[in-house]
Amino acid sequence: MRVLIIGLGGVSRTFRNWPERTLGQALVAAGHEVMALTYWQPDQPHLGLSERTETIDGIVVRRVKPELWPGHETVAALESMPLPDVAHVIHPRNVLALQAVRWLRRRGVPVVWTWLGPYHDRWLVADRERPYESAIHPERLIYTVPQLLKRGLRDWQWRDHWRNYAIHRPLRDVAAFIPCSQHEAQVLRELGFTQPMTVVPLWLDMAFMEGPAPPLTTTFTPPIIPYIGQLTPRKGYDVLVAAMPAIIARYQQASFVFVTHNPAQRAELQRLAGELGVAANIHFLGTLSEEQKLALLRASAVLPFPSRYEGFGLPVLEGMAAGVPVISTNIPVINELIRDGEDGLLIPYNDAKALAGAMLRVLDDQALRERLIAGGRRAVRERFAPERLVVQVIAAYQAVVG
Repeated sequence: MRVLIIGLGGVSRTFRNWPERTLGQALVAAGHEVMALTYWQPDQPHLGLSERTETIDGIVVRRVKPELWPGHETVAALESMPLPDVAHVIHPRNVLALQAVRWLRRRGVPVVWTWLGPYHDRWLVADRERPYESAIHPERLIYTVPQLLKRGLRDWQWRDHWRNYAIHRPLRDVAAFIPCSQHEAQVLRELGFTQPMTVVPLWLDMAFMEGPAPPLTTTFTPPIIPYIGQLTPRKGYDVLVAAMPAIIARYQQASFVFVTHNPAQRAELQRLAGELGVAANIHFLGTLSEEQKLALLRASAVLPFPSRYEGFGLPVLEGMAAGVPVISTNIPVINELIRDGEDGLLIPYNDAKALAGAMLRVLDDQALRERLIAGGRRAVRERFAPERLVVQVIAAYQAVVG
């Protein structure tokens, strides 16, 4: 089968576990021909998306300027490729989808979609940073031209309404969905989508995760406690900072290592740390290579992940695979990944005291620590095994092709 993956940055030499790359990698290993159409972003060199064309893990990658309209580069790229048997769109705000889905449907190519986090959609939720604390507005989504005209004539915000339409119209035209979680499938059904749905979670590049890692280039005093994610309210960096005093009271030399490619609220983080008297225990590394991130995880005592919303939560799986106990929030999707007490710990939403208590349990109880590490490794090898999950994806492809 010839498969076209339409993603964002997705297939990059820089990021080993981005879903477009791990999907393509597993499809190639299963004997399929894989192409990828993704964003060209030379202005962000740290993403590794500067080459127009390259082959990565057997995936033939073509990168184009990310634009909704007129999308000339998207169409030209599609016309230069062999016609796929099936196309798989990934991500909710994929600006390539409008033109790509239209072009593919005209040629009889079925399209499937992994939305990868419905509450990332700024039209659907009132607050993307805290979607479970705000209202959901399905009535705001625009799927048809009559809806677009009605909305535009009402308030004349044509630019925003056009973008709303262009992002959501392709969802109506797909043959099937492959949600990455039961929660995503539920939201799609609540929004009125009736296409077939096959829930398949994401997975990791296990050859990389279980392979060698270099020594850490920076020395930290133990216990090492990393924060991996954007410095935004959605990721709960402030919850971790609020939990730090309780940890430092018992482990005075603890190193809290912050790794992020989006330091948007670094000043606020430092302000909070200063107020709580924990700034000396913070080490800010910014962006790390995948190899150094793996080395950091393997050296860590515990991985707190106090997110307020996740489309999936790949750092949870990365922690499990690296052999570090994971603590995260009991919210949809995360509670599909973690079995509390077996392969990680779940804490209440937005609860710094509970986070601190869970971290101290792991730091103080060696038997608990070893049980969670063993359970996490078992989970990624069994429940999130690429060779097993890709079979489900291929079956979903065959259902729409055949």
